[in-house]
Amino acid sequence: MLVGFLVSYRADPKLPDLPIVHASKVFCELTGYSQEEVIGRNCRFLQGPDTDPKAVQKIRESIADQCACTVRILNYRKDKTPFWNHLHLSPVRSAGGEVAFYVGVQLAVDIVDGASDGQGGMTPHMKQLGAIGAVKVAVRSLQGSGLRRSFKKKAEE
Repeated sequence: MLVGFLVSYRADPKLPDLPIVHASKVFCELTGYSQEEVIGRNCRFLQGPDTDPKAVQKIRESIADQCACTVRILNYRKDKTPFWNHLHLSPVRSAGGEVAFYVGVQLAVDIVDGASDGQGGMTPHMKQLGAIGAVKVAVRSLQGSGLRRSFKKKAEE
């Protein structure tokens, strides 16, 4: 059963320690942190004593391989209360093919089956929701001035 909502953040791989450079209002509401407390930090601050190292490793490997991943990970709010986070992390590439950002799309879920293996309780439908959400966020993030400039330049040629 879903008890949360789609939220997102963006991290910049060109900066040391892959810091968050954008956090949505809903991300902040879910985690209890303000944007000022989140921007510039790596997402590790959401991990806690019962966060599964296997889920963390899967995230690290996907970043190293510059590919998308979907995990169910136990994260912690600012007040230290845990929540299951269905996270889809995806690279967003520049026109040159380099990773410009990583977009994280989250869905807070309750404990469906009590599993803590980082994958328990995720149905293919839930994984697909995460992937669709990441694409939507990535497309919205590309609708900025950089994309408009690219289209304008092409139109002028």
